[in-house]
Amino acid sequence: MRVMERAVRLWIRCGLYCAGVLAITSGHVWATSSCHSNPPLAYTLNFPATVAVARDLPVGSPLTAWISTPYVTNYWTCNQSDGWYTGTDFEAAGIIPNSQTSYTRVYDGLAFPVYTTNVPGVGMALGGYIYTDGLRRGPFGFNGLGAQRNKINTAANNGGQLVASLVKIGNITPGTVTGQLAQAFSWESATRTEPPGNLNPAAGVVNFYMTPVVITVLTCQTPDVTVDMGTQTPADFPGVGAPSNKSRSFNLSFNNCPAGGADASDPQSLSGLIHSVQYRIDPVSPDRMVPGYSNVVALDSGTSQASGIGIQLYDSTGAVVPMATLRPLGGFDGTKASSYSVSMKANYFRTGAISPGTGNVTMYMTVQYE
Repeated sequence: MRVMERAVRLWIRCGLYCAGVLAITSGHVWATSSCHSNPPLAYTLNFPATVAVARDLPVGSPLTAWISTPYVTNYWTCNQSDGWYTGTDFEAAGIIPNSQTSYTRVYDGLAFPVYTTNVPGVGMALGGYIYTDGLRRGPFGFNGLGAQRNKINTAANNGGQLVASLVKIGNITPGTVTGQLAQAFSWESATRTEPPGNLNPAAGVVNFYMTPVVITVLTCQTPDVTVDMGTQTPADFPGVGAPSNKSRSFNLSFNNCPAGGADASDPQSLSGLIHSVQYRIDPVSPDRMVPGYSNVVALDSGTSQASGIGIQLYDSTGAVVPMATLRPLGGFDGTKASSYSVSMKANYFRTGAISPGTGNVTMYMTVQYE
């Protein structure tokens, strides 16, 4: 019995000794931080409502000025014990992918990376500042927006500021850039390893959105034109190879041609200019040109009963308008928003023996902007 009692007492002493070791070890492993977010948890970057872009604006050119959120010092308030670090980390979200393009835009001497958006040809440069416990750091490109500072057993505030700008990164398809851009996380770690990693969504996630931006390509509005040729008789045609003596006047309209230029708040941001406008008129297909005659378009075969005639166009000077040939829009000024009109005339043109009936012709106008 005495042996058994000694064994029990020895086991108890070992248990107490081991417990003491565990207590010491736990005090080191559980050094940590405690962070909580402070409202609001959402911020919006206020972009211009519309941006019009010239087709010839070089790729890599900025489309807007720099837009930023408020500079906030307390997305989170943290308490950390010895050996623990806390800070702010920004990550792409919503319409912005994690991988950046090859383009950049310089902000305050630093090249911010540019990311694609939900509109083809339109990118977004992203960067900003980090605030960690009384210290403002930056600017940083978006791929480096993470920082930390250690302060033991005292409440520390961490925050930041997001800065963005739209950039042309390719041929633009008109559309609306809109959605979420990024999220900010509380960064908490036992080591000084830079983010990403060791993010704590439970402390509260800050979300960043943008106001919608309608992206358009600088063009003029060119409405369809219908020319009523009226009723004409063989007596109106002096002979084969000549136009009718009854012409019909009409106008080609180039309405609401926009003016390009810089964002007033940022001279580096350019929507571009339309430097010149040219137009050309073509039949629906090349085989609709009447052989043996200069720029005479044959009647549409499906909707015409007449024969022996075609259509020829003339400009305001009375000269024949050549088909499939670019002509400049006179008086165009890309620095001013304006509308333009080109006066023309249409004549039936006799190409052979005339038979009665309807005589319709369809042509297309193509506008080229430079």
